[in-house]
Amino acid sequence: MEDILGSVAGNKMGQLRQEIADLRKILAKIDDPDKIATIKKEINEKETYYNILADRARTK
Repeated sequence: MEDILGSVAGNKMGQLRQEIADLRKILAKIDDPDKIATIKKEINEKETYYNILADRARTK
C-alpha cells in the first residue's frame, strides 16, 4: 500500500513541478500587476504543496 501511495505522491510532485514551470513562463510574459500577484500566489501555493509532499517522502 505504501508503494502505491509513494507512486501517487511522486506523480503529483512531477505534475506540480511542471505546473510551476508553466506558471513561471506565463509570469515572464505578463505586465498586469494584478495578474502577476495572482500567479505569484499560485506558484507559492504549489511550491508549498510540493515541499510538503517532498518532506513526507523523505520521512518514510
